[in-house]
Amino acid sequence: MKIAYVDGYKIRQTLDTDFGAIHSHSVIPTQYSPKFYIPEGQTWIDHRFKKETAFLLKEDAWYRSIKKNYHLERRRRMEKMRQFEEPAAFVKRKTRSKGLSVLYVDGSVIRQHIDFEFVCGGHDLVYDYIPEKTIWLDVTMDPRDLPHVLLHEMTERKLMSQGKIYEVAHEFATAYEREARRKTGGIYQGDPGYPLGLTKQQFLNKYVKKYEILKG
Repeated sequence: MKIAYVDGYKIRQTLDTDFGAIHSHSVIPTQYSPKFYIPEGQTWIDHRFKKETAFLLKEDAWYRSIKKNYHLERRRRMEKMRQFEEPAAFVKRKTRSKGLSVLYVDGSVIRQHIDFEFVCGGHDLVYDYIPEKTIWLDVTMDPRDLPHVLLHEMTERKLMSQGKIYEVAHEFATAYEREARRKTGGIYQGDPGYPLGLTKQQFLNKYVKKYEILKG
């Protein structure tokens, strides 16, 4: 397996706002946010999550093995995780914004002990383990990502509190997030000035920081 450690911040700024910690090639139209731009045979990991490589690869393999009821299988796995020891302290910093508690957390602890899929951020109206009126932000991310993810989570939570389902609220929040990213240099497909005509190698050079071959 060829692993590419990539600049996740740059991907979220110029290509795919829904890029998390790890993704593999996919062109399945029914999959959420398929990663058609990742070459076949490669797995891309945000370089800031490199120390979690083994764990992330294991979880990515589990995700791709699900054939039917993903939500049921996820719930079963999380129930098993919670039967073991309590997680170590994971809160790094606390603030408040617009009546909400904002906790900056060590996402690696949460992934190991609470929710193996937690990445970037979340709030109480999506994740039942997050306290009421609280947003969590993963400090593993590039610090430049944090204000944009906070805006996303606050927008999404506000819309869900008004009755919108998660999927719709997430789409609105993504639009707000992209607009905020544009103000800090972000640019996306279809925007004036977006680079066109890149060769495959030029595209890869833009995002990949380092390749490694996983043996065994």
